[in-house]
Amino acid sequence: MKKFLTAILTMFLLSTPAQALPVQEAVQTALTNNPSLQRTEQSIRTAEESLKSARGRKGVTVSASGSVNASKTEGTEASERANAGLSASMPLYSGGRLEAAIKSAELGIEVSKLDFSQAQDDLIYQVVTAYVNALENLATSKVDLETEKNLSAHEKMIAAQYTAGAKAKIDLLRAQVETSNALQTAARSHAAYEVALTNLAALMSTDSIASLTVEDFDTHLTLEDVEKYIAEAEENRYDLKAAALRIEQGELDIESAKSGWLPSVNANVGTDFSAASRRWHITPDASAGISASWSIFDSGITRAEVESAKVEVERLKLALDANLDGVHESVVTAHKNLKIALLRLTTTQKAVELAEEERYIATERYNSGEGILLDILDAEVALSTAKKNNVSARYDVARYSFDLAHAVGDTLKALGEA
Repeated sequence: MKKFLTAILTMFLLSTPAQALPVQEAVQTALTNNPSLQRTEQSIRTAEESLKSARGRKGVTVSASGSVNASKTEGTEASERANAGLSASMPLYSGGRLEAAIKSAELGIEVSKLDFSQAQDDLIYQVVTAYVNALENLATSKVDLETEKNLSAHEKMIAAQYTAGAKAKIDLLRAQVETSNALQTAARSHAAYEVALTNLAALMSTDSIASLTVEDFDTHLTLEDVEKYIAEAEENRYDLKAAALRIEQGELDIESAKSGWLPSVNANVGTDFSAASRRWHITPDASAGISASWSIFDSGITRAEVESAKVEVERLKLALDANLDGVHESVVTAHKNLKIALLRLTTTQKAVELAEEERYIATERYNSGEGILLDILDAEVALSTAKKNNVSARYDVARYSFDLAHAVGDTLKALGEA
């Protein structure tokens, strides 16, 4: 079982894929296939139809009507009568209600487009984060498998020495335990890698991970002063722009609600045709005029609607302030994390070099009879830990680069495609 598991891990973790999926292609596939993003895009079409509806309310409305009646009274002849009418009306003045509705609908289209752009950036961020997670798990798996191979080699050497009577059985048992533990760790690492691929495939709306592999890529984000990134976030974030436009829509709602205190004026034209039985003489009747209506007292309904719209505007302003604080926090946090990750990358690389030297010395001392097995095992574990720390730091640099780019409002910037 141990040999079988080792062979499986070696095949999956050390084989070179014929063609890996570049991160740019993974992003493009997700943007094309992701159903959540497609649903968000549909909101733009809904907003466009809402604008058509708002504009239509200010245009001409034409209606037709007709009726046919028959009657019979005892002692009289039966009679029939037909009526038909055609009328048209157009609002001349609505107190600003219709104009506010049109402007709000126009802003609604812009809000929908900004929401869609934000959803795109969020999806790009999720894809590249999942991609980086897969890369980190793959690299960690390779370190764990390499550690297992090294410990397995030590085990074989000690087994030969034990057979020759040069080593005690306790040394062989300890070597076998460490090799088995390392193999289990490598198996768990590989499982974590496959889970990361599954998450990436879900974002891409791809059913299978059988042909999905990842490859290293470079990030393109230079660490600068945090104030620069905060300013860029305030200028670029789609969600902040959309929140500002929603406040404008709320102010238009106030204007629309206030129209309840103002009169409405409509122009009307129409014609009616009527005819009676026996002669069936058609009698046309035409009319034209202007009508006005003004609600003098509505039990406080308009006032309540105005106050409700004002409260909603205040709520939207508070929400924008909270969102702005959240953006500032996310930028500062990502900036600090990236700064620390860059420092860790340097220190962990040096730690790997020192751990490799320590393992070499421990192995030579043990082979010459001056050291003990525990020194080799400790050195091997220390080297594995140093390498995995270096892997973690390397991919933390990529991860926090994308965290910062996403917080600024342009995740593609870290891919060099801005």
